[in-house]
Amino acid sequence: MSLKKLNITLLGVVGMSIFATGTALAHTAYLKPNTFSTMRGNTITLESSFTESFSNPEVVVKSKNWHFYTPKGERKNFDMVQSHKQVTILEQAIEDNGTYRFTSGERLGRKGEMYKLKDGSLQSMFGHDRKKKPQPEGAVTITTQTATIADTYVTKGAPTLAVLQTRIGRLAIIPVTHPNEIYAEDGFAFRLTFDGKAMKNQSMTLYRDGGMYADDKGVVKLKTGKKSVTKIDFKQPGMYLLMTRHKADAPEGSETDLRSYTTSLTFEVTP
Repeated sequence: MSLKKLNITLLGVVGMSIFATGTALAHTAYLKPNTFSTMRGNTITLESSFTESFSNPEVVVKSKNWHFYTPKGERKNFDMVQSHKQVTILEQAIEDNGTYRFTSGERLGRKGEMYKLKDGSLQSMFGHDRKKKPQPEGAVTITTQTATIADTYVTKGAPTLAVLQTRIGRLAIIPVTHPNEIYAEDGFAFRLTFDGKAMKNQSMTLYRDGGMYADDKGVVKLKTGKKSVTKIDFKQPGMYLLMTRHKADAPEGSETDLRSYTTSLTFEVTP
């Protein structure tokens, strides 16, 4: 994607830089509402799926932790959750005015194994046949598990701020710009944290819905800067998915040695 389509700029003490582009979406979970803003709507319907082509559902997202936060910051469960083969459909009545946060919660997924090499780096076992190819010298086998969070925000009436203070999981995209007030020319500012600490030089990927129908496929790989706040300026309105992955030691008492964390945020950019 050219800088004419997406311009990454500085905000205060930090910026985000483009380091590569690509077209592949490695089965990222998303949570998409039927609308991001409403004045008089009383019900929100959302869909969630893993996809390689945002936002076409491919593999159902199942979670034991579906929930949402009201404009007052109160945590509640959904009125209706129905899982199908490719997509989960969620429905929720919204009575109060203000901003809601809808989330899959942190959901633990598949388990696997990786090699930890002598220099401390990790190597995938994907396609590795232990009978034909020996384990790398000095490497040890460690167990892994995925931990996924998919989030979105919806506002009824005027935007409010209480839900922006809620925290879910270790890897967090924390909006600085209100997520329902993102304008193409003003951009989106956010913080990326892990265990509450700012993540510097962290790889992220931004996807635009419907990119498959355009010459510009709407996929840009990004990196956070050296400080706490990052800003993205958009030249094109639309629905976007921002995601990042990070591997870290699993919490004490976990069933595996390592966890691969993925967090995504779906939002709308208006002209």
